[in-house]
Amino acid sequence: MKQGEFVRLRRIEVDGLFGIYDHRIDLRERITILHGPNGVGKTTVLRMTDALCRRNIAYFARFPFKRFSLAFDDQTNLELTDVAPNKATKEPSAKLTLTDSEGNSHFANVNLNRSLADTIAEKYDFLRPYSGIENTWIDLRDDEVLTEAEVVSRFGGRELTGSGNEFPPFVDGFLQNANTHFIEVQRLVRTPLGFAYRRRRPSAMSKIMEYGQDLNRRMGDTMAEYGRKAQSLDQSFPQRIMEPTDQLEPGELQKIMTDLEKRMTDLDNKTASYKDIGILDVPSAHPFQTIDGMDPTRARIMTLYVQDTESKLQSLDDFAKRSKLLLESVNQKFRHKRICLDRDQGLIVKDDAGQPLPLDWLSSGEQHELVLHYDLLFRVQPNTVVLLDEPELSLHVEWQTKFLSDLEKIIGLSGFDAIMATHSPYIVGERDDLMVALGDQV
Repeated sequence: MKQGEFVRLRRIEVDGLFGIYDHRIDLRERITILHGPNGVGKTTVLRMTDALCRRNIAYFARFPFKRFSLAFDDQTNLELTDVAPNKATKEPSAKLTLTDSEGNSHFANVNLNRSLADTIAEKYDFLRPYSGIENTWIDLRDDEVLTEAEVVSRFGGRELTGSGNEFPPFVDGFLQNANTHFIEVQRLVRTPLGFAYRRRRPSAMSKIMEYGQDLNRRMGDTMAEYGRKAQSLDQSFPQRIMEPTDQLEPGELQKIMTDLEKRMTDLDNKTASYKDIGILDVPSAHPFQTIDGMDPTRARIMTLYVQDTESKLQSLDDFAKRSKLLLESVNQKFRHKRICLDRDQGLIVKDDAGQPLPLDWLSSGEQHELVLHYDLLFRVQPNTVVLLDEPELSLHVEWQTKFLSDLEKIIGLSGFDAIMATHSPYIVGERDDLMVALGDQV
């Protein structure tokens, strides 16, 4: 299997969860909804899936289970079994098995007491555990507190946690293609963000403000790419005009004129929509009356101009589609205020009179709605399994009924799979075909 080649998760199995439950979850085509009573392990199943795919083996020491298995659409199976104390060290251990699509098995023994972040941090003198907050480390160089995921992503490492061995190459390679993105219940506060080490006072930033800054950065990167593309095309435009061309056949000029008029209309509509979103400042307006009777030389110049404009706007297309869907999804629900894109600030809020409001003045429900949609549209990579816990949190019933259709639109644009745990019948609506029950079976 090539790196970056997505493998779709098809089945999740867990035996002896909490010493009680056996769950078999056959995933639906794009969206799977887990439901069931409190305490049967809906959130835990999501976290187990995320932990195994991210090599966070230490998570599995937090509760009893006998076997956890992920089956993928290429017939590969990843399984964690035989949870028992290591005879030599008395520490909890397990066996990791990956059976590939050809039936070959790869094994590794794992120590459940230590995370991958623990192993990585030991290599760097400036990374120390921070006792004030569980599962965090401090970078002594700048007094920043890092989570497990941040330690792994920043400093890397493929060590098998605590075992003294490395992942078998096939296992390691396979996990690079099994991407997950966990969206937890606590979505509005991102902490710790950083703090003064000597004072031991962690700081926090609201997620809504962080995402506003994130969008501002993304918009800046997008506009910079647009500028680079425009500069490159503009510089080569004179040379391309001077290149020799074939003589037009009778009737070809009229076809070119008809095609140009349609393409220029499409460009006007696109640039106008990008202005409405807030990406472009001024839309272009092309004088269609000059097309009639155009000679071949001018037709060729206009064709090059249209091709270049189309190429320039392509660098904005993906960002524009995501931004448009974000604005449409949230603004149809918000009352007396609306979310807008701003070239300087990223996300801004305006009231009915057009006056700006601070992002963190949004209500809890409005913030949850905006953060959730932004996360799904801008922070989830394609070919990922999104693990979503209780999307109904803080949302009005009317908003809950619209969430599934919003999610389907986002998946259609972004191309990921979603597994969600919910108690809300309004989220599910009439889509019983997407539901998997986690009950009291043993």
